[in-house]
Amino acid sequence: MGQELQIGSARVVQTTGQVWTQRTTIRQKPGWRPVYLKTMEYLPIGTGRWLTVCQLPVTTPLDLDQALTAWRKQALSVTALLSAMLDERVAEELVVEDVLIFDEHAREVVAVVDGVRNVRTYQSANRLSARDRAMLEGIGRRRELEGGSSVMTASRWYLRGAQLGPAADAIVFFWIALEALAKPAHGTTLSKAERRLSDVAWVERAIAEAGHDPSRLAPSVGRLAGLRAEIVHGGIEDPVLLRDGYYVLEQLARLLIRHRIGATAVGWPLSPDRSSLRSPLRLLAEILHGRPRTRWTQ
Repeated sequence: MGQELQIGSARVVQTTGQVWTQRTTIRQKPGWRPVYLKTMEYLPIGTGRWLTVCQLPVTTPLDLDQALTAWRKQALSVTALLSAMLDERVAEELVVEDVLIFDEHAREVVAVVDGVRNVRTYQSANRLSARDRAMLEGIGRRRELEGGSSVMTASRWYLRGAQLGPAADAIVFFWIALEALAKPAHGTTLSKAERRLSDVAWVERAIAEAGHDPSRLAPSVGRLAGLRAEIVHGGIEDPVLLRDGYYVLEQLARLLIRHRIGATAVGWPLSPDRSSLRSPLRLLAEILHGRPRTRWTQ
């Protein structure tokens, strides 16, 4: 690649590290009230490595949080396009991202912005009971849960979605997990009636078999499939139902995974907005959970 390349409004250059960046880490402490610890550090990145740098000239708006998400997607898309045209080594991994705010003369950096996206909250919970531990130990001795089974494949896709938080890619990962759990294994001989079933119908059948009523879900399974289609086929990165759909899909994936391995009695809640604490402590935890606090360290 040459010294500089222009793709739309983005300017792409290559250079050798190191470069300095600001990194913000957010961590939730255990406890009934969510307390988030935010830490900022300044550190060198990419020492002795070739770096592909994508620069976007932008004007900072009032809604900076939404703008950060849009800018990041634009930069990643530009870098991905270049990687597809040339070589994946152009962008093997993301090592740094910063927003530099210049003065009115565009000569001096006056601030650095580092956004942490898709932060989620975890509910307080009891320790595992003796019954829960026995259930988990029993799962560990089951041979059908070794590599290659559909439930293990689905669990891997579930984890990828859970680690992303409420992002568009996570919707796709969760849906892959649901299909792996709900549909017959590839190559299975199906009846005429089964061949007529849609992906939505297979998932609804699996939910019902796991003991839940799919008609009570909001968004519905059909709407969740439509949400996936908006992302995959429509190219929509921030659909209206992204957050709601994310948590429902996560809950469904956890439900079907537990059902497939006979572990529906494990005490941890399916949904992160529920607590496994018992009354009267559960009510107290829910009250405190609505009053989060943030502590900055540097």
